[in-house]
Amino acid sequence: MFQRATDTTGAGHVLDESQVAEDAPPRRPWRELLMSTPGRLTLLGALLISATLVAGVVPSVSVGARQQQIQTLRGHTEPLAVAAQSLYSSLSIADAAATTSFISTDADPTTLLHTYNQALADASAALVVAGTGVDPQNRDAVQQLTDISRHLGVYAGLISTARANDNAGNPIGVAYLGDASALMQDTVLPMAHTLYSDQIRAVADTQTRTEQLPTAALATTIVVLALLVLAQLYLVRKTHRRLNPALLAATALVAVIALGVGTAGLVSSTAGARARVEGTEPLSAIASAGILAQQARADETLSLLQRGSDSRPEVDYTAYTAALAHLLAQTPPGSAAATPVAAANAELERWRHAHTRQQQALDRGDYQGAARIAVGSGADDSAAAFDDLTTHIQEAITALREEAVNATTESYRALSALADGAVALSVLAALAVGAGVWPRVNEYH
Repeated sequence: MFQRATDTTGAGHVLDESQVAEDAPPRRPWRELLMSTPGRLTLLGALLISATLVAGVVPSVSVGARQQQIQTLRGHTEPLAVAAQSLYSSLSIADAAATTSFISTDADPTTLLHTYNQALADASAALVVAGTGVDPQNRDAVQQLTDISRHLGVYAGLISTARANDNAGNPIGVAYLGDASALMQDTVLPMAHTLYSDQIRAVADTQTRTEQLPTAALATTIVVLALLVLAQLYLVRKTHRRLNPALLAATALVAVIALGVGTAGLVSSTAGARARVEGTEPLSAIASAGILAQQARADETLSLLQRGSDSRPEVDYTAYTAALAHLLAQTPPGSAAATPVAAANAELERWRHAHTRQQQALDRGDYQGAARIAVGSGADDSAAAFDDLTTHIQEAITALREEAVNATTESYRALSALADGAVALSVLAALAVGAGVWPRVNEYH
């Protein structure tokens, strides 16, 4: 409908043309471009180029993060756990050697005294290593190391006092020795055990994280593969051509990335699991077994020094050797430590038989005979069996640590070529996408 304007001059009605013309719709060039086939092909090319680059960046970042975790495990967490284990073991060795050196026999105590001093030096060195490796924010660990260092000084003072009294022929030396051993067994060793347990748990936790497959990286490459396949189907329909060699090449390159992520991830995860199951976990048990052996030896000799007046050391010896046998029995037959553990089991039984003979002699009042069995070097003596037992346990610890380190190194190496290779292949795939889509866009110009 049209409206007529009133002519104020009286000439009549005229048509208002401003009411007749309609406004032209605003132009939307981007929408027009996207609605056109060239525009859609251009958008498709940009999307595929971005996707192929992501297919390289995501695996590279994921692999780099995992390698950093493994490197931290190799260079920090695992050495710190070793230092904690060395501290724990050295303290036990020092206590066992100190008590054994007080047994009065014809044997030269120089070797035992050297073992005691060396064990204290090893414990001090382990304290330094652990102190430099512990996170300062970990207040519990820092406090444990401080308390261990302080109590170790008190323990060494008690041993010195006990030795001075023993050399002077004062019976009070045994009492000082008992106080020192009680301090070590009831205070220092439990703190060292807590520190070691925390560190070995940190190793196991890191290994558990590195066991996981890189699912995010693998899923990303699979999604990009699917996009490339769908894009080629779309181009077949639009261009009526069956194959696009460049896009096929891009698809093949992304498939190589996916295969590399899957293969390297599986190898790395398997190696990480082996490091934990066949290395760290049995290593923790065997290390604990070695410490139990040292504690049992300290109680064995302390019971002898006290002439059986206190039954607690003998009860502790029985409990320690039973727990030691249980830990050794947990080692699977196919373990890297199977051979030394089997030998350690045999030496444990030999030690128990010698200990029984020692206790029988002590019960008869034959202190000198019991002392000879305790520190003698004969095949049927406690000292010889104990020394062979600890030697085999150390062999087992060495074998298990090597197994864990080798598996961790294998896990790291499996990922080494993937980080840089994935990025390089994704760049080539992006270039191939451009070479495949751009000529199709030009056909419409």
